[in-house]
Amino acid sequence: MAAFDAVVTDLDGTVVRADGTVSDATLLTARTLAERGVPLLAATARTPTGVAALEELAPHLAFAVCCSGAVGWVPGAATPAWCERLPRDTMTDLIAFLTRELPAAAMAAFDNRQWRMNAAYQVMRPNTHRGPIAVVAAEALAEADPCTMVVAHAGWPPERLVAVLIEAGFDTTRLGLHRAGRRFVEVTSARVDKASGVLRALHTIGAAPERTIAFGDMPIDTTMFAVVGHSVAMADAPAEVLAAAAHRTASVEDDGFARTLAALL
Repeated sequence: MAAFDAVVTDLDGTVVRADGTVSDATLLTARTLAERGVPLLAATARTPTGVAALEELAPHLAFAVCCSGAVGWVPGAATPAWCERLPRDTMTDLIAFLTRELPAAAMAAFDNRQWRMNAAYQVMRPNTHRGPIAVVAAEALAEADPCTMVVAHAGWPPERLVAVLIEAGFDTTRLGLHRAGRRFVEVTSARVDKASGVLRALHTIGAAPERTIAFGDMPIDTTMFAVVGHSVAMADAPAEVLAAAAHRTASVEDDGFARTLAALL
């Protein structure tokens, strides 16, 4: 019997390699978890369509916390388990601020059906999103009813953009600002993050957070580390992620996820 009731993992940089593939060792681990009755959950910035694109891994997932906690999805289901939308007034204020003060900012919004993005975003992140995409003027993004946005500024690390947004009044009482990757900031409703999504998903499947192990590699993952019983950071994660995790393992390229679970199963 495993020493835990559920496994939660980030996807890109944790079990999905830089070339977009999932290793045989990781897929074997996913099958082994299923055979032993241990649910495997994803917690990711990807949309449900982006998770489904991982055709070999997705069938082994019991649940996917998508869009940094804003969307919950059971792989294969036609509709999401939940979709937490951004407050329209706050989103409109954010777009107006970025358009006025940072006109070169890249912006995209996802409404659980379609990505809308400005031209700057398309240049920074071409051909990476699955599903319908529309390139629109930044002002037109306010017409969407999104559950998540992604913002960036060419040449800026996400920490700088987050600091500017907080100084402008977009603090945790108004929005969730999550550093995802080395260039982009994921935007959700306030109090929506991977931690809230993981807790909601674990409750849905009946697994105890204190008997759950989570894997991640980016600052966006640290909130979920704080709500589970055991946390593991990938070896190449930033220092703050390594400090937040109880343990570290090898990088995704060296099958750290599979190695750790092989020792525990």
